Amino acid sequence: MFKKIQPHDYRRLKPFFEGQLYTLCPYSLASMIIWSGCLHEAFYLEENGSVYLSEVDIEDRSRRRMLLPVTRPFRFLTPRELAEAARKLDFPAYHYVPQEYVDIIGAANLEGYFSVQEESGYGDYLYRTADMAHLKGRDYAKKRNLIAQFNKLSGPEARVKPMEGVCLESCLELFDHWEKVQGGPVIADIPNCERKAIVNGLTHFKELEMSGVAVELGGRLAGFAFGSRLSADTFTLNFEKADAGVKGLYQFLDAEAAKALPPQYTLLNKENDLGLSGLKKAKESYFPLRLVKSYILTLKS
Repeated sequence: MFKKIQPHDYRRLKPFFEGQLYTLCPYSLASMIIWSGCLHEAFYLEENGSVYLSEVDIEDRSRRRMLLPVTRPFRFLTPRELAEAARKLDFPAYHYVPQEYVDIIGAANLEGYFSVQEESGYGDYLYRTADMAHLKGRDYAKKRNLIAQFNKLSGPEARVKPMEGVCLESCLELFDHWEKVQGGPVIADIPNCERKAIVNGLTHFKELEMSGVAVELGGRLAGFAFGSRLSADTFTLNFEKADAGVKGLYQFLDAEAAKALPPQYTLLNKENDLGLSGLKKAKESYFPLRLVKSYILTLKS
């Protein structure tokens, strides 16, 4: 029987995720936990060396989906195994199926059991951490110029410090200011979702082994960025908010967040663009290493 995933399940489930190779952000265990209870609830079932993962929309409980199972030791399950599990557990489809799984298994092999469809807006942007941290080369000249302007105007007052869960109140104040300045929720039907996830992340910050940086200007919180482990070499930046009125602050925060990552994280996942043109443009401006497509596998009858 599936159980609703809770923060205290992190330690129990962590060994399954330590070796996982999926590159999409939903497979970050901490991400899965902090976003549960926002638009959907996340569940897990531990059985025979595998953890089966599912989501159910809160507003419409009939909208149910599975994620790819995570095994210990990790391996890519065959299409037949996925189909048998979906039928046994009574789910119609797998969502957030990363491109590498489709490429390795082969679309022709999958189509014997599933209809394969790209999940538009849910592909993740993957970057080299070193590129984000140091912004070397002609491509990043504009980013370096904005950071130089920030340092000239605000640098003497800027203080970068490790992110801590205890900054919940000031982080939420900054988030509310950011939302007001950018004109309300990015997507109208999820006005409180990201705020709830930030609360979950900061409340259970240490328990979920999250990390990040905060930028203070004159003792006032002006920006924060924090995230979670995705795989052995990839970190997911779950949240990044800054005072948009301070020129160059976002670029400065981006670089400082990358610099603060432990050296094993050579790749940085900055999640998807939700199909929003402005968000897409912003993510592309950092010249991602690649865009990891997301797919839906729907069971054939």
